[in-house]
Amino acid sequence: MGIRSTLAAGLIAGLAWSVPASASSGTASAPFDPAMVHPACFDSLVSQAYTGETALERLPLAGCPGSEIAPEPRQDMMVMVRPPAEPEGNNPGGWSRGWVGSRLVGRFDGDRLVYELVENGGGTGVFSMLLSGRLATAEGVPVLEDLVLAPAGDRCNGGIHTATRIDGRALDVAQWATPYDLVSLILGLAPDDAPDGVPAALGKAAEDLPFCAACCAGTVLLRLDAATLAPHGGAADAPPLPGEVVTVTADGLGEYDDPASRCLARTLIPDGTTDPQAELSLPLERLPGLKAALLSCTMDKSHKK
Repeated sequence: MGIRSTLAAGLIAGLAWSVPASASSGTASAPFDPAMVHPACFDSLVSQAYTGETALERLPLAGCPGSEIAPEPRQDMMVMVRPPAEPEGNNPGGWSRGWVGSRLVGRFDGDRLVYELVENGGGTGVFSMLLSGRLATAEGVPVLEDLVLAPAGDRCNGGIHTATRIDGRALDVAQWATPYDLVSLILGLAPDDAPDGVPAALGKAAEDLPFCAACCAGTVLLRLDAATLAPHGGAADAPPLPGEVVTVTADGLGEYDDPASRCLARTLIPDGTTDPQAELSLPLERLPGLKAALLSCTMDKSHKK
C-alpha cells in the first residue's frame, strides 16, 4: 500500500461521506457573509458526524434554532456554548452539553463553501471535521446543498490543526498525529492493520508507543479537493503531491520517552539539530525510505538508555 493511500484510509481523505443531494434552488441573491454564520446552524450536523447517519439534504445558514445564543470568539473560531441539559437525578444543575464551533475555510469554484467545525459534547473530547457544500437559497434563506462531511478526529487522534484555502479548487489540511500514527505511516500500515502490524514490526519497543488524544507528536498535511474533500489531483494511491508533508519538532517528539518514540525521534530528526522548537517538514514521499532506519533502531540497543 502506498503512503498516500495509507493516509487517505486513516486520515480525513478517507472518511468523507456524502449527504444526499436535493434539487437545486439557485444561487443566493440576498447579501450574505458566509464567514458570519452562527455556529448554531451546524449544531445538528456535528452531533451526527461520527455516526454517518443523516437524512439532511440541505443545511440552512440563517435563522437556525439556537442562534439567539450569543457566540463567543475562541482563537479563530466562533463558538456557541450549549445550554445545560435538563436536571436529572443527582445533577440538579443539569448536565453540560458542551459547545460547537465553526470557521469558514474559504469560498471555492462553483459557489462552494468549506467550513471547519468542532464539537464538544460536554466531556474531554474535542472532535473536528470539515463540511463542504454549494451555496444556494431555499425560501429566501441561504443554505448549503450537495453536502460532504468529513470527520477528522479527537485532538491528537487526527484532529484538524489547520485548514487553508489554496486556490479555487483545493485546500491544505494539517491533522495532528501521535507517535503511533507517525510510526504507522513510516511502516506503510493501513489503520485496520496497524494494531497487529506495529507490534509485529517493532516487537517490545511498541508496547508503550503513545496513541492518546493528548499525545500530539506532529502533523500530517494533505491537499484536498474542495468539492469532495478527497485527495486532490488523483486517486488516493497516487504519489504524494508537492507540499504534502509530515511536520515535527525535536521538542515535541522529545516529550515521549518510550523506546519506539525515541527511535522515531532519531529517525525523523537529523543529527546536529540544535533548536528543539524548530519545525522539520519531511515530504510524504520520503516516509517509506525511513522504514529501515526505524526498524534498525528498534532491533538494537541504541534506543535504550
